[in-house]
Amino acid sequence: MHRYCGALLAAVLILSFSGPADAQRYMSFGYGAPRYRESPEVNLYLSARYDWLLRTSPGFRTYRMWKECHTINIPPLHGDCIISFDQYEPVLRR
Repeated sequence: MHRYCGALLAAVLILSFSGPADAQRYMSFGYGAPRYRESPEVNLYLSARYDWLLRTSPGFRTYRMWKECHTINIPPLHGDCIISFDQYEPVLRR
C-alpha cells in the first residue's frame, strides 16, 4: 500500500499544477520592469515624459516631491531633496 501512495501523490501533484495551455499564455513571471519598458526607445520616451510632467504639471510635481522626499527624516537632507527638484527640473513658466 505504501509504495502506491508515493505514485498517487505524484499523480495528484502533477494534475493539480497542470492547467490548460491558454492559462500559461496570460501568465508572466519576471523581476524588474515589465517587458514593454525594456526597450531603450520606450525608456527614453518615458523619461522625457516624466521630465515634462515635472515641469508642467503642479499636481504631478507635488506628488513626486512628496513621494521621493517624505521618507527622509533628517531636516537638512529633506530640504536638499525638495530643492533638487528646482535645480534639476525647473518649472516651465508659460
